[in-house]
Amino acid sequence: MSNNVSNEFLERVQVVPLTSNVTKIYPSETVVVIRGKKNKAAADQVATVSKRRIRGKIGTVSDNELASIEFVLKLQLGLA
Repeated sequence: MSNNVSNEFLERVQVVPLTSNVTKIYPSETVVVIRGKKNKAAADQVATVSKRRIRGKIGTVSDNELASIEFVLKLQLGLA
């Protein structure tokens, strides 16, 4: 979720974790599909991590999914 300038120059990034447990979706979470499987993006668990911990790209989200992630982030951070 960190911006491109930060991604380029800093040694750490902010991320929205994913989980495959989609049994219950809370207001600060949204479903995304990665490699054909449902996952939950958990805006209530935003974290800053070292780039060294990131192994690589696991997939992409659609424009609608990205908008949904942005919405739950704003909701979680009190910006909506």
